[in-house]
Amino acid sequence: MKPISLSVMALFLAGIGTACGARSMSDPIASNPYADVKHRAPPQPELKRNPTPTPYEITVTLKDAPGPFASIKGFMQYETKLADPCLPDLGGMAGTRMRIKENVPFELQQVNVDTYRGVIYTDLFEDHDYFGLGSCHVGLVAARVELRPTGATTESAFVEYLSLDEIQKQTPMHSGFLKRQYPAGTFGGASVPSFREGTQMRARVDGKDLFGIELVAHKRN
Repeated sequence: MKPISLSVMALFLAGIGTACGARSMSDPIASNPYADVKHRAPPQPELKRNPTPTPYEITVTLKDAPGPFASIKGFMQYETKLADPCLPDLGGMAGTRMRIKENVPFELQQVNVDTYRGVIYTDLFEDHDYFGLGSCHVGLVAARVELRPTGATTESAFVEYLSLDEIQKQTPMHSGFLKRQYPAGTFGGASVPSFREGTQMRARVDGKDLFGIELVAHKRN
């Protein structure tokens, strides 16, 4: 009997690998276990709204602003926890799971020259089983505000936030921005750095160079 050639043997082994469902090396996950697997995620589900969410009034106060702000927007940032088992596993070396993320806008009304108020909710969504893997909690992470002089995207964006803990404890947050970044500074239309009180960044700047911003939440009855 003639010996089997190496080329025939290679084809035979390749056929076994294909039949057993082995991943092709053209699969980015097979060739690189750290590859981005977000493309495997199913569409974000339509979230179930809580019919009686808990309201908090948020107040934004400016101090020594270098000019007016014609555009002020608010967003409630909701997310599931990282690697929550209620979410589909997308594969990859770390077993990456998808995340549910939702940014919900809220209105801010101007009360006077330097003060704005709006209403946010800490439990806007109900816990629900979206993928047949268990109930998912989509929780509030932060309430963010974005100010721009006129609203043009080429202007500096002055962005600050209250964390969920600060909201529930009704703790005021004091921060500041460099006056020279108004109306358009070195960051173009991007968010400029903020300088929160009690941080190392704040300690490195002269307070005279900043204008202040305070955010505070109060629970509504």
